Amino acid sequence: MPIPLRPFGSTGLDLPILGLGAMDTPHSPDAFATVAAAIDLGVRLIDTARDYEGSEHLLGRVVREHGAPGVLFASKTFRRKASSAQYEIDRSLQVLGLETIGLYQLHDVSTPEAWAQVMAPGGALEGLRAAQERGAIRFIGISTHSLEIGRLAIESGAFDAVMLEYSAFSPGSRPLLDLAGERGVAVIVMRPLGGSGRTSAIRGRLARGGAGILTPENLLRYVWTHPAVSVAIPGARHPDRVRANAAAAEAFSPLSPAEERDLEAAAARLYDD
Repeated sequence: MPIPLRPFGSTGLDLPILGLGAMDTPHSPDAFATVAAAIDLGVRLIDTARDYEGSEHLLGRVVREHGAPGVLFASKTFRRKASSAQYEIDRSLQVLGLETIGLYQLHDVSTPEAWAQVMAPGGALEGLRAAQERGAIRFIGISTHSLEIGRLAIESGAFDAVMLEYSAFSPGSRPLLDLAGERGVAVIVMRPLGGSGRTSAIRGRLARGGAGILTPENLLRYVWTHPAVSVAIPGARHPDRVRANAAAAEAFSPLSPAEERDLEAAAARLYDD
């Protein structure tokens, strides 16, 4: 079975619900094979950033040597001014070997000060809009670890997509997902398996036979159960992880509300059991 598709906000695109977060992938000896496997399995959104060491270079090599037909590459800039953001976009184009980058995002806008900087005249959003007008990028996004900034971004109408943290470990983003769905803003979920070492702890418990319902597959099901989630982007360093995530996507069925609550409770007890 193919990976299910969902509308990517109001962009007119339908994308598979599984993407790839490529922040840590370059640090693996299987880096190239991991990205190639994701593409071959039907992943069509791959997330990177200018500040992820080696990530854009890895993806550029994959583009040139393996090919990436139909893949929406999503990169990000930490720069807060229009001119420096445009410079970063041009560097991304060169490194990735693309004529147009599918989605470019303002990276980790998580404080009121950063929000004010990127939204001000001469701020980074202005630079992304200029790049969009000249065809360097297709869609504009933002990533944030702040619920307050996430709400501002969705309500602003300035962004095609917003990247948020959401998982059974971080269910507090759910109201923002509801809002994004109402406004037609695509939602990219980062850290769907919890991040911060939780995935390793879960896999260790799986190896010992003591994970219970707290499995990577169920954690992904939790994220995809919310209909406003467009794409989840678990990171992967090895092809077998990508294959396991793809199998979970192909077999996806929504959790019931009771199953969601049980998984949240199990997530809260991860380090207590």
